[in-house]
Amino acid sequence: MSEQNYALQVSKLSKVYRLYDRPVDRLKELLFRRRYHSDFTALQDVSFELKRGRTLGIVGDNGAGKSTLLQLIAGTLTPTSGRVEHNGSVLGLLELGVGFHVEFSGRQNILLYGDVLGLPRQTVQARIDEIIAFSELAAFIDRPLKTYSTGMRMRLAFSLIASLDPDILIVDEALAVGDIYFQKKCIDRMTDIKKRPGVHVW
Repeated sequence: MSEQNYALQVSKLSKVYRLYDRPVDRLKELLFRRRYHSDFTALQDVSFELKRGRTLGIVGDNGAGKSTLLQLIAGTLTPTSGRVEHNGSVLGLLELGVGFHVEFSGRQNILLYGDVLGLPRQTVQARIDEIIAFSELAAFIDRPLKTYSTGMRMRLAFSLIASLDPDILIVDEALAVGDIYFQKKCIDRMTDIKKRPGVHVW
């Protein structure tokens, strides 16, 4: 597939975790150069390509490796072997609350979350009113995040992601949190996003 046609290419992707019975076993392994761990294979030899404009839904049982795969695509995990190639910008809503600081206000956390995602500060600032409006948290936006419910934090994170135009958008199970009304609002926004010429992985 030519570079112009694909937005995402995953080749023989694997992730193996080392499991230790005790924390001290990590040190013993370094000092004595003996194996003190067992291997847990979370993902093994996954390969696929996605053309621009396509949407991929990943389904499976708990522990099947869905979240691991999404984190590898997003670049928040390093693969044990294999590679991920992006042809464009990538944004992901994966683990709820990552990049947030509970002592900062909602407004400050929008800017902080943008920094964590590697977005230019001026890009986020230019859209901050749109982000707040979509989240419907204007009455709380200058209060500390520690006063927010889990659903409110999800609103804040999704509103930032949804206001931008990534070439590749990745969404994990974060939308399972929160009220039915806002879940529907998120689904409607994702339906609109799917009409754009990018790649979307849920």
